[in-house]
Amino acid sequence: MPPKRKIKRRSKVMKFKISDRLFEAKNRAFHVIARMRHDGRSLSDAAREENTTAATVRKFLPGALRRSKSGRWIATKSDRYVRLVSLPGAHGPVMVQARGSKEAQFASAYLASVSRWQRTEKAYELAPFHGKKIGGFTLVTASRTLRALRDTGMLQLDSLYASVKGTL
Repeated sequence: MPPKRKIKRRSKVMKFKISDRLFEAKNRAFHVIARMRHDGRSLSDAAREENTTAATVRKFLPGALRRSKSGRWIATKSDRYVRLVSLPGAHGPVMVQARGSKEAQFASAYLASVSRWQRTEKAYELAPFHGKKIGGFTLVTASRTLRALRDTGMLQLDSLYASVKGTL
């Protein structure tokens, strides 16, 4: 019997580089799935609105779709795909890996609360997120920190998904 070989294990998070084109295509696919879940749109309608095709969405996110009994593609309730999201950090925007659609929804709710806080400056807007983490990143809920970011123009809340390619 041959001697057993040691198997080297890789770290839990595998990092690889993807092209700008693939990164943008995957981001559009995430937007399509979000439209399908939120608005109840069909795959083809949501894909058309995001300037992509249904085939692209099926290629990049097959686990986020399933067939109904009638044969239509519908979005699953959740998925485990990693998304790169942009969140406000203590010194400016931070790119964080949200693991799964539930964590991405939580990040979206946080950004909506920060946006409401920006208009009202009411501390209760940020209270549900105090001490919470997304992708290992502790969310900023201190009014003083957020006010400093806003005053320097570094509190950008336009988009949940990161617009700059990173490693996934």
